[in-house]
Amino acid sequence: MSSRIELKPTRMELINLRRRKRLAERGLALLKEKRDALVMELLSLAKEYQSVVLEVREKLEKALSQLALARAYMGAYKLNEVITSVRPQLAIEVRTRNIMGVKTPIFKVVQLADSGAPPYNLLSTVAILDEAAKAFREVFASVIRLAEIQAVAKRIAEEVEKAKRRVNALENIVIPTIERNIKSIELYLDERAREDVFRLRLLKKKRVRR
Repeated sequence: MSSRIELKPTRMELINLRRRKRLAERGLALLKEKRDALVMELLSLAKEYQSVVLEVREKLEKALSQLALARAYMGAYKLNEVITSVRPQLAIEVRTRNIMGVKTPIFKVVQLADSGAPPYNLLSTVAILDEAAKAFREVFASVIRLAEIQAVAKRIAEEVEKAKRRVNALENIVIPTIERNIKSIELYLDERAREDVFRLRLLKKKRVRR
């Protein structure tokens, strides 16, 4: 069975094809605009990612330094005892937002415990451990931000690829096919018009001879 679409070489079909071409060209322009905007968003995310990576490194160095001081004051055994007794205090809440028609995730760090007090006995620890705990919470938040950026970038990159495929299909297949069909019908109608003019001239000549 042939997949070829038979065209009706009529003026109505020509009007419909010209309308389809205008719609396809408008869709192509919108797709290109969306693709370019998403690419700009990707570039912005890449810059932010690099910035947050540096932020994580700085915060992690600070947190590890404070943890090392806490271990020096408390001793490794006591510190490990405190750390292993601590229950999770943070969780991740996942939401979504719309970026130019693309659903992307939002990762939010939420506090599980109602109290702002440290989750360990203050009498058996040192103040520098509190600072270390706070620093690690900041590291955690920045790492989650990195994960969010990666997830958003992945979704946007997928949408960019879809937009590129659609742009290529419109530019290289859909619009050229419509243009060829328009040309074909125009040639047919022009030929038929010339034939009609030729027949009319013949009829006039015959009438003149009579």
